[in-house]
Amino acid sequence: MGVLGWLAVIAAALAAAVLWRWLQYPGAWRYAFEPRYAADRHRLDAARHHLCEVLHASRRTVSAARGDADRAADAHRRRIAAAQAEVDRLRDPGRGAERGALGALRLFEHKLVLTTDGRAADHPLDGISLRTDESAGATRVHLVLPDGRQRELEFPHDEFTSAKVRAFVVAVHDGVADAKRYRLECEAKLPAAEAALAEVRADTAEVDRAHRRLAEVRAEQDADPAIAEAEEAWQSACERWRKLTGVRPHRPFTAR
Repeated sequence: MGVLGWLAVIAAALAAAVLWRWLQYPGAWRYAFEPRYAADRHRLDAARHHLCEVLHASRRTVSAARGDADRAADAHRRRIAAAQAEVDRLRDPGRGAERGALGALRLFEHKLVLTTDGRAADHPLDGISLRTDESAGATRVHLVLPDGRQRELEFPHDEFTSAKVRAFVVAVHDGVADAKRYRLECEAKLPAAEAALAEVRADTAEVDRAHRRLAEVRAEQDADPAIAEAEEAWQSACERWRKLTGVRPHRPFTAR
């Protein structure tokens, strides 16, 4: 940056300082800068500083109570989310771990995924049934889906050996048995999980207590005599300054 640039920066800083001082001590130049008015400026500063200090302390107190209320609400939401996740898992466990694949079929812990025309569809494993038969050049898998629809899939021997197809079918049969047992366990646990979810949703004691405390703190701060005294002292200082300069000072930025 050249000399002219630095001069421009210095000039801007000086202008900002002068503007700030005039905002703090409005009126004529002499009231803002001359030493003979230093005591008047000091009294105005003291009232302004005290009011800002009291209001900052009040806001910190309210902010702490609001933070407690927010944390209580967040904790309640997390408890609800955890209970809801357990209910959702018992209602639908998802695919689970992958157990094998055969052409358009993928076997998962709880689902059988069938891909047709490039689109994959999940089918609950506990509602699947299938059988195979052999022809001269292929093994056919007859698949019955949970909704009763049937699919016939053909696996040519030059790509899928009979042993590989049979092994996959056996894995599906075993998976169906495991999925049925798992579903019965989930059905047995679901009522308790749903009851726990309802209980967690209804248990708002901590949240209600935190919000009541926040309301109490706000009421206490609104009625705090220290704030009223600081406000009164500031108004008195402003009136003295107005009588001196003819201009009333601006209210502090932090004031209510």
